[in-house]
Amino acid sequence: MAEGHIAYVGPPALHDGHLLAVARAGDRVTVRVRGADGREIALEFTGVTALSSVRPEGMLLYGLAELRGEGAARQFFFANWEEWDDAGLEITARDFRVLPAPEDPGGSHAPAV
Repeated sequence: MAEGHIAYVGPPALHDGHLLAVARAGDRVTVRVRGADGREIALEFTGVTALSSVRPEGMLLYGLAELRGEGAARQFFFANWEEWDDAGLEITARDFRVLPAPEDPGGSHAPAV
């Protein structure tokens, strides 16, 4: 296997954010994070072929790293700030996107991330 390239992806608010929840439905995974700014961020991974998680809820994030190698599959790693903690989340997927922020109950839109 050829060596891939690692890059941090996703909105900057993931850094120092807390992972709230992981939900899988078929080949889609949604990950909710409370960003460092206090706002909730939802990431959707599509074409998921593998998911590995060890107690990810509550994990303090350094960021979302992507290892891109050959082929269509991309590997995403939620990097844990607390190196002593074995909590983790890894997803192999075709793609990911940041979902739009939900509408506020008052009718105004939350700022896009």
